[in-house]
Amino acid sequence: MHRWFFATDREECEQKPEEDEPSNASEAREARPAPPVPTTEWPFCVVYHHPLKGNEYVAISGNCPSLGNWDPKKVFILAKHECINCLCTCCQFEAILEIPRNIDIHYRYCVVVHDPQTKDVYIRFWESQLIPRVIRTCQNMLKRCDTLGKPHDDDEANQVDRGWATTETILHLKIFKAPFSWQRQKQRLLYVHVQPMFEVPENPCLEPADPLKMVSSETRLSRNLAQQKMKGETRQFRLAEIEVVNLSSQNPLTSQPRFGVRCGPEDMELFHCSIAFPEETLYRLDLYTYAHKAGSDEPPYHYGYGFLMPDQLLDTEGSARVKITCASTHRPLMEMCVRYLIIRPLPNFRCDLSHSYERYWRKNRLCMNIGHKGSGNTYRLGSDLVRENTLYGFKQAVLANADMVEMDVQLTQDAQVVVYHDFVLRFLLQRMPSFEDLLDNQDLLVFAYENLNKLMLLAMGGSKRKDLIAVPLEAFTYDQLKEVKVLRFAGSKGCEMSCDRMLQEQRPFPLLFDLLDEKNLSVDMGFLIEIKWPQMTSVRRWESGSFKPTFDRNFYVDTILEIVLHKAGRRRIVFCSFDADICAMVRFKQNVYPVTLLLEDPHSPVQYADQRVGVQKYAVRFCDSLEFLGLTLHANSLLNKPSTMAYLRQINMEAFVYGSSTTDLEIREKLKRHGVRGIIYDRLDQLDQVGEELEGDTMCTIDSVTTRRVIRETEVEEWAQKCGYKPGNSITVHNIYID
Repeated sequence: MHRWFFATDREECEQKPEEDEPSNASEAREARPAPPVPTTEWPFCVVYHHPLKGNEYVAISGNCPSLGNWDPKKVFILAKHECINCLCTCCQFEAILEIPRNIDIHYRYCVVVHDPQTKDVYIRFWESQLIPRVIRTCQNMLKRCDTLGKPHDDDEANQVDRGWATTETILHLKIFKAPFSWQRQKQRLLYVHVQPMFEVPENPCLEPADPLKMVSSETRLSRNLAQQKMKGETRQFRLAEIEVVNLSSQNPLTSQPRFGVRCGPEDMELFHCSIAFPEETLYRLDLYTYAHKAGSDEPPYHYGYGFLMPDQLLDTEGSARVKITCASTHRPLMEMCVRYLIIRPLPNFRCDLSHSYERYWRKNRLCMNIGHKGSGNTYRLGSDLVRENTLYGFKQAVLANADMVEMDVQLTQDAQVVVYHDFVLRFLLQRMPSFEDLLDNQDLLVFAYENLNKLMLLAMGGSKRKDLIAVPLEAFTYDQLKEVKVLRFAGSKGCEMSCDRMLQEQRPFPLLFDLLDEKNLSVDMGFLIEIKWPQMTSVRRWESGSFKPTFDRNFYVDTILEIVLHKAGRRRIVFCSFDADICAMVRFKQNVYPVTLLLEDPHSPVQYADQRVGVQKYAVRFCDSLEFLGLTLHANSLLNKPSTMAYLRQINMEAFVYGSSTTDLEIREKLKRHGVRGIIYDRLDQLDQVGEELEGDTMCTIDSVTTRRVIRETEVEEWAQKCGYKPGNSITVHNIYID
């Protein structure tokens, strides 16, 4: 057992009695200098039982200046020593740091990559348990050496997670289902190895002019390699790390083997690359294969190679074709298609090491009741219409004692984050139908004629479909959406609030920023935020009649995350999405809030083209390898296969459930016995599910000359019924004067 002991006085655990007050007023008025903060030198020691790669180091971070105040760029790198307590090849890391003794010191260990040129630090792994390690003010300095990732004394079980993108860029290369285009060659089972290559020229202004130096091939990378060899260090200098996982197997995300990973017709290889200089980095793809009569101990031979250049990775996502050249004759062999995703760090927010809820869930927490879109899908209750994704609907869920509310968020053209479900707005082409024909089964939104007309809708990217024009939501600005009028609403009970406020709370397109305000919704109400992004279906069409998105994914996710990170405070937040890449971005852009992947109903006739969402086994392995909190499953996934929940428990993943069947109390009780963490369902306040859900889609119309009379008649009738106004009175309805 390794022990540390400092021959200093033991700190007092009890507070000393305060000195007597000054005897006269003059002494009381004299300014007393602040007492010096007591400090001491404290020995830190940790053992790491895994080999370090490249220029990886074990570091420490905590809540005092000597420990960097939780700043990931100011971690203190520990000195490496050989471990003397065991016979394995692990290493021991030590440091003696000065810490204050007037406060409890909280700290965590982490594994970092250190760039000796720019002095930059990238977090590779860190202890992410909710409660960090602690040094009490009354604790002496006789302690055992810590072990990274394992609890110390009475601490909770430590959890080690991967880091997030601080200043480095994360690149995902997806080689799914053997995307090779063979050219007169017999198809073979290939193994792919990815090697990043980058050379950053030296700045000639930083060193004396030397004509020989200027034409030499020496670079910052090669110079650091030479310096390490002179110092006797044998490990390789790296500013890039490549890990890979096969979603078709049970293997975790780990370093790629020497001869690459198998990329057969049934394999889904995901390469996870942490890159310091993405603009200067190219990727060499080496392909290996086995001879037809190779022995069991015979290694594969080099089949071919190709290069993925930086100028092929211009956008956030896409696919690139890589030409493969024969390794022996250097003739063209074939092409392979590589899909990629670039995850850039958040530009306007910096996460720290102080806390994380990414994979934390209190074990004794009961199953949560989560309001679907607030009060549920838009439904009619008598003469009232309760609209989904509105402040009114969320407040109704609060009154029903919901633990969380689920909401759908999207971006408008001017990058405002609004809460709305549909990807498109559908505008009627013909004249306004009567109240009985349309409003009885559908919700109707009215746009002002001054802002829109049919020609503008087509110019905004709208498409004519039968008797309507479908326009993507992202084509509208928030100013166009916030003035939308609703013809039907839920009447105020006893007129306890003003009509304007009542109507404002029931309008669609509320801002996420406003909903996060605790004046509107109590901070105790948690949010399950679904980030909407159109998906390609298995029939090669965009879901729900939507369009190809035009936003850059990084900008899209950054805009939503920054609002939540700056505004949420202590509110419980869980992110989810049907898009696997969106979930991966949320996971690696921040280290605070958990992420779950949404899966479609397995009985749905149309599934998503991305098998990471369409096939449950691929989804589970994807979430497990990237360290998500869990999945949000359709209820049929568990009801038809109860063993799914047991498997998720084995790999420490949580499950949330949604679906129309969850409105049944017996179904909810059955799901709770399975051990789900939350159930998303409609109308939490109604055990008997009173009301009738609207059958048709939400429709829109323009307040033009041909429709204005019918709109006004409908408004007057609605307000007279809900608020007691008579058609003969002079009233102002929705900013329209009616006499």
